[in-house]
Amino acid sequence: MAFLAATFMFAKIGYAQEIENSADVFLEEYSDEFQEAFFEGIKQKSIENHDRAVNSFLVCQKLEPNNPAVANELAKAYIENKQYPLAQEQAELALKGNPGNMWYLQSLYISLKKQYKNVDDLKEIVPYGNNTLKENLAHILYLENNYNEAQNIADDLKDSPFKTDINAKLQAANAQRSTRSFSFSTSGSTAKPTKTTTNSAQVTTTSRNSNSAYNYKSRLQFIVKQKNYVFLESTAKEAIESYPSQPYFYYALGVAYNGKRKHRDAIETLKTALDYLLDDIRLGDDIYREIAAAYTAMGNPAKANMYLAKVKFKR
Repeated sequence: MAFLAATFMFAKIGYAQEIENSADVFLEEYSDEFQEAFFEGIKQKSIENHDRAVNSFLVCQKLEPNNPAVANELAKAYIENKQYPLAQEQAELALKGNPGNMWYLQSLYISLKKQYKNVDDLKEIVPYGNNTLKENLAHILYLENNYNEAQNIADDLKDSPFKTDINAKLQAANAQRSTRSFSFSTSGSTAKPTKTTTNSAQVTTTSRNSNSAYNYKSRLQFIVKQKNYVFLESTAKEAIESYPSQPYFYYALGVAYNGKRKHRDAIETLKTALDYLLDDIRLGDDIYREIAAAYTAMGNPAKANMYLAKVKFKR
């Protein structure tokens, strides 16, 4: 019973990395008092009673003073309660207990950001010599669209598959941002292109490419509704080949894979969609739902619920 309760508890928190990489956490014995207080904290947080959530997690911390997961839950509750210095203190405790945990670092990053502190302030707090921590920091900065700082961190990393991957993502994100800026700055131009006007030719090319991407998206949206997964897969792959940094195209391919019961491929592809996602909250919600559907089909409701909890706008 304790095993099931602990498993469910940590699945509720949503610590993907903790679930996948720390199997020993499920074997830990927790008292009934601890479990009751923890679930009460989760409940109160879900209904936005942040004061009560804090009180419940403080009870847990009194019972388990060295539990980094509890410290992180306190940090998140303090953030919601706008008590940012307290949030920072708890996030530091969590990260001290597990320097390589992405989610603990994210809580610390948010608490510092809310206090208008920057990455240099964070470097002075965390054990910055930890390479996994630096990888996590680069990834968080990338997700926050802070590409310059992310690149600075990435440049300081040891050569590894992660470094290669994050550099590729940063290059793609910067290229996409440059393309958007270029398209915006030239969208009002009415000048007709001539053979001798280089800028006009560039504008025409950009416009044509933008229309092609738009047309791909329109076609894919129609095919998604038709649930023709074979055609959806081939069209999405074609779109990705032409426009490899468009998150919707990866989402469409993920839908196709789910429709063809290739759920592992779906999850991998949909997570790639999240990597390229910048500011489209609705698309993000659709991606989370599709990942949840894949995990449900694979018989993993804990992870399915973890991704459903990320959905911002409920249907």
